[in-house]
Amino acid sequence: MGVILVYDGGFEGLLCALSRSLEEGEAPDDILPVGAGAQGSLFADQVVVEADPECAMRMCSRVCECVSRRALRKCLYAFLSEEEGREVRILEYLRLGFQVGAEVDSHLHRDFVRAVRDMARRTAHEAHRMRGFLRFRLLDGGMYYAPMEARCDVLRLVAPHFARRLEGQDWIIHDLVRGWAALCRGGEPSFVEMPELAVDLCERERRVQGLWRDYFRAIAVAERRNPRLQKNLMPERYWRMLVEIPREH
Repeated sequence: MGVILVYDGGFEGLLCALSRSLEEGEAPDDILPVGAGAQGSLFADQVVVEADPECAMRMCSRVCECVSRRALRKCLYAFLSEEEGREVRILEYLRLGFQVGAEVDSHLHRDFVRAVRDMARRTAHEAHRMRGFLRFRLLDGGMYYAPMEARCDVLRLVAPHFARRLEGQDWIIHDLVRGWAALCRGGEPSFVEMPELAVDLCERERRVQGLWRDYFRAIAVAERRNPRLQKNLMPERYWRMLVEIPREH
């Protein structure tokens, strides 16, 4: 009978599950977060692996020393892609990495190496877009607020960027898809659950947004409008975040 490793859903928990599998030399049928793991398989035992910060740190050090720091970063980004089946792909990638070291990324003939690379790239690309497309709104009370609807779980990747860019400012980046937020009050961001938030724009913010939309309309050349090209350059799913786009768009 096989085994399904069940972890808490976080990267630290996954590292503990990976450590157990690699140390015991087992090939689990699957590695699943706790919610999905409960559905399981009739022909596999479920083993819950508790998250242990010390175990996770040892695993990080082992990957950096025996494979590379780049490989650890790639595993993190692949995890944040939220692609189904990513856990087992990461396990296969690391198992090979501990055999061949930093050369693991050159083994592109192996499907799991390509899968980890592609998942990591999707996360990095999504984080890059969020850094460019997020728009902060000034709320009553002086807090800046930016909603985010990302396909990958990139909040922890983009928050440090804005902590540097908006040094000394109070702000919130709200991940509407996952119901949590980065909250910064003039220092390092902290991360909190935030399913919903009532947003009240200040009067100055409403005026500024109106000016941006007027500018957008003024510079547009109707004869050269190309919606297809516009959507290719900036996918429509990002438009809701852009305060400068007129409502008719």
